[in-house]
Amino acid sequence: MTYPYGLKSNPYPSSPTPTEQDAKILGGTKHQEAKNSIVECISDLYKQTSRRNSDENDFRLITVVQDVGSGKTHLALHIKTLKTRQDIVTAYVDLSTISPKTNESIYSAIMRGFSREMFSELRTKFLMQICERAQKGDALAKKVLGYGFLDRLKGITIKQKAEDIIYDKNIMSQETLRSYLGAHYSQHESAVIQNIISNSFDRVTNLDDLHGRLAVTCKFFHNLLGKVTLFELDELDAQEGTLEFVKSLINAHIPASVLLLITTPSLYLDIQKVNPSVFDRLEKANYKIDLAGANSVDELIEIAIEYIKEADKTERFNKKEQHDLAAKIRVLCDEFPEFRNVRSIINILNHAIEQGYELDASEITETVIDETIKHTYPGLKIKGSIMEVPISEFIKIKRTAGATQDQVKQAIANLVNYAHEIGNVSKSAMQNPSFDVVYSDPFGTKIGIAVVMNDNHAKNFEVISNVVKSSAFVDKLIIITNTSIPQSNLATIVNVDKSKVIDLLYFNNKYTERKLDEPESEKVKILAKTISVI
Repeated sequence: MTYPYGLKSNPYPSSPTPTEQDAKILGGTKHQEAKNSIVECISDLYKQTSRRNSDENDFRLITVVQDVGSGKTHLALHIKTLKTRQDIVTAYVDLSTISPKTNESIYSAIMRGFSREMFSELRTKFLMQICERAQKGDALAKKVLGYGFLDRLKGITIKQKAEDIIYDKNIMSQETLRSYLGAHYSQHESAVIQNIISNSFDRVTNLDDLHGRLAVTCKFFHNLLGKVTLFELDELDAQEGTLEFVKSLINAHIPASVLLLITTPSLYLDIQKVNPSVFDRLEKANYKIDLAGANSVDELIEIAIEYIKEADKTERFNKKEQHDLAAKIRVLCDEFPEFRNVRSIINILNHAIEQGYELDASEITETVIDETIKHTYPGLKIKGSIMEVPISEFIKIKRTAGATQDQVKQAIANLVNYAHEIGNVSKSAMQNPSFDVVYSDPFGTKIGIAVVMNDNHAKNFEVISNVVKSSAFVDKLIIITNTSIPQSNLATIVNVDKSKVIDLLYFNNKYTERKLDEPESEKVKILAKTISVI
């Protein structure tokens, strides 16, 4: 068996919190526009600093604000994992995982957030610099590398000694390294280089150390690796520790760096209330990215389709199948607001792909979605549905529905036919062109039903007015409509919403195919009563 659309694996992430692997795929116009803005900011800074040493003017601030589940974290991780970007080094930090939030704990998280590969490159650069100094006769540099008289007699070169340390074949004296660094570098530079070479980062105890070490780290990334630094702080909240750290980082204007802050609209307002000073700084960000519209149905469809397109190596997922899946997603999102965000729609599609595999389905069908919802959202129902329409049938009806008025007319006619068959009413053989169906109830009352459900509500008023003029031909007139009009002494006005329409169309399909079972028969009677048919 294969997954739907001939896929070799499930393209959708299973975790509600995206990983760097998941974030390699980025779909959706809003997310692409946000990505382009962030990349533009980084590129501008890189160009500005590429031919000179950076200073405090080379600092940028970006804010990303939108609701939970809108794909903010996904966007941040996507930026971090961009393989085409050779000009940035990124530290991603989820502030919600840090407690308590102190300068020390956030600094530590930032240093852990950098790629080990970047620090490995810096480590090699520093050790080779020591090697070059040793080759020029610097005695302290030779001592750091452990190079002595016996090495020279054995024909071992200084470079070989440096490479042994680079590849962890030998270790150096930390005390000797500290002495060497103190002779050639500033306090903060010495501390950071010592940490990088020893693969162990010290704790910071004050803001001066924090800013100094972050500044020289960015300086090393810029001067030695040719990269600007991107700090991504996700789940920014209004806690005092968080805001004090962010305020200090913004005020420090760390050279050759970009600070990207990610939060929700509600927390953004909390920041305004708790710390107006920080809020003022955020309002003056170089780029203010609002992902409004990221949870629109069109955006969600683009994102969902992008995952399959990326995984589809055989181009089996063609335009027709993309359009078909888009129609199903649209129905789900329109009917169930709880699915209308990136996180939720990705979650349900992840389960749908797995369900499709279990059912050996060639695509995500209505049945696959129905089974997925039964297992994943067992309590989910069509709101207001008397017939308890299955999700699969609901999607099928919504996707294939034509002219609503004609379909409802047919459904009402068959509802009267059904009532006639079970003996509740007597259908009249003589029909009147003013009505869609005429019948008599058990008491002999002659009833006429007219369905008036045009999209043009002004036209509906005109049609209803003409129908009412024919009320003298029946004892009771029922008008079924989607237009809100006042009740009349001459007619019973029945307003039907979309859930009632779905019930009628579902009944009509079941009745036409002769598939109504006993439990559904009772529901049909209730449906008929709610629209005054019986």
